[in-house]
Amino acid sequence: MKKKFFILIALLLFILFILLHPSTSMTAAGNGLLLWYKQLLPALLPLAILSNLMVYSNYMQIVTKYLYPLTKRLIPTSQNGCFAFLGGMLFGFPLGSKISADLVCQGKISQREGEILAICFNQLSPVFISGYLLTNILNMPQMAVPSYIALYLPPLCYARQNLRKLRIPNQKNSASDSVLDFRIIDAGIMNGFESLTKLGGYIVLFSIFAALLKTYNTGYPLVNMVCTGLVEVTTGISCLKDSGLPLPFIYPLAIFFTSFGGFCGFAQTFSMTKECSFSKMRYLTCRFCFAAVSCIISYFLEAANLHPLP
Repeated sequence: MKKKFFILIALLLFILFILLHPSTSMTAAGNGLLLWYKQLLPALLPLAILSNLMVYSNYMQIVTKYLYPLTKRLIPTSQNGCFAFLGGMLFGFPLGSKISADLVCQGKISQREGEILAICFNQLSPVFISGYLLTNILNMPQMAVPSYIALYLPPLCYARQNLRKLRIPNQKNSASDSVLDFRIIDAGIMNGFESLTKLGGYIVLFSIFAALLKTYNTGYPLVNMVCTGLVEVTTGISCLKDSGLPLPFIYPLAIFFTSFGGFCGFAQTFSMTKECSFSKMRYLTCRFCFAAVSCIISYFLEAANLHPLP
């Protein structure tokens, strides 16, 4: 009952802010839509459609047949699970969680394996890290490799440890026909648009929430910046550029935001995985721990890069 009352109060305050500050709300919503339309939709929609086609047409099994002998030495997934691992690493957030959820719903991997893969390999993509974060915002393209180490090492270690406990056998998939017809293509396209439309809606809502923080907390801009980064990662990272903080603090903080993914990312993830009943508390706890460890690693890697040993 208390939870429902809190949610009701939050929704009413949210509506009241939009009514009292229509210009600010419209600007925030417009910025969120532009971010979704210009950057996320072109980057993620083709990948979302292609990943759907790979999963539902069974062509995924051809890929995993040849890659699984290599990936199992790095991370002990099932043969089908290695596609979620590779898709999460290459396609990035939020497709990593969606691929894992699709495989669980089709019975191709277990619930527990899918949850571990969705937690660990739902990171922002290497393209986002090297392009948007390091080049456009921080102007530190030389930190690409150290950033990959800081961001991907903690979840990789967690996944290795927990997947080994599952003792997944080195099974081989039974031979099945790979079929790609217009019915599967149409379903893949519609599924991709549905997923990305939901993502855009969450970005708009959390962009307005970030504007609410800035409107009512004018005396503590640092608190606003941290809260914005925790709420929506892309907006939080962009705020770091003009924050005035020294570089040794900006870079680790940006890595923290990127690793955590924001509460907006949390909402998007569980919108895409709601049919699988993954643990929300475990996801948040693990992602916060990954972010803290990544932040510490990035601090020392940046120090080593700026002040190399003689």
